[in-house]
Amino acid sequence: MNRQAVLIFVLAPAAVVQAAAQEVHVDYDHGCAFSRYKTYAWEQPQPQRPPSSRALFPNQLMQERIIRFVEEALAAKGLARTETGADVLVAYEVKVSEEPQFTTYADSMGPGWGWDNWGCCGWSGAWGGSWGTVSTTTTEIIRLGTLVINLTDSHQKQLVFQGLSTAAVSSKAEKNIKRLQKGVSEIFEKYPPQKKG
Repeated sequence: MNRQAVLIFVLAPAAVVQAAAQEVHVDYDHGCAFSRYKTYAWEQPQPQRPPSSRALFPNQLMQERIIRFVEEALAAKGLARTETGADVLVAYEVKVSEEPQFTTYADSMGPGWGWDNWGCCGWSGAWGGSWGTVSTTTTEIIRLGTLVINLTDSHQKQLVFQGLSTAAVSSKAEKNIKRLQKGVSEIFEKYPPQKKG
């Protein structure tokens, strides 16, 4: 195996980890008294655009899991689901984008050692060295999924809390389930928002 192959083998996992890094952000109405919210209902879903020719994400099974994860998180925060007269309306959306990821591999050809004009066995031989480097850049398309969860005050019709979780979309359902569950959990760790003194 040549040096370049070894470098690719070593660097590739790092690129995958970087692509799979999960980010969570929240925004909220800083003047809202979240303690008054005790019940929630699901907002009527908006018509979805037809899926592209690529793999559908999230499929119906994954959508049901998202709903379950959100309901479990809300129950843990003391909110009860109701069909009428809810304090807040809950909605979610998943957006999938394709982003290019560039990875550059550098392969050092090693030092080029030489001798002066005395030859290798002379008394005053001097060493000199130089490095040669070959770089290769590859492009890989990474599918990123962003889960957006909105909580809207049902009486004022005003968005009061929004959470976003972004992670790479895997071809394996098990990985996507874990990422979605983690995303929902981390969003609701920040609910209700703690106002900074």
